[in-house]
Amino acid sequence: MASSSQYPFWTHDTVAAAVLAGVATASAQSRLDGWAARLNLPTITALVHGWPMLLILVGLILLLVHPAGSHVAKATPQAGESREISNEFRA
Repeated sequence: MASSSQYPFWTHDTVAAAVLAGVATASAQSRLDGWAARLNLPTITALVHGWPMLLILVGLILLLVHPAGSHVAKATPQAGESREISNEFRA
């Protein structure tokens, strides 16, 4: 199915995750709005209205600080190192 479509399979997963995150955020926002209205405190109301933007900013900061390809481990040994095969895996 993925090979016959125009887009790779991970694109559909990404879109589905974004939609799910949006629905969950909207649900949480509506519940928090009701809670803030009952408390009637300006500070709490400001925090309730601003938390999605803070979440987006934290995500962007993490994306910039930890790029996707920076934590990939090298599979080849460095100069002077030897690759030992464990006896457990030998037949």
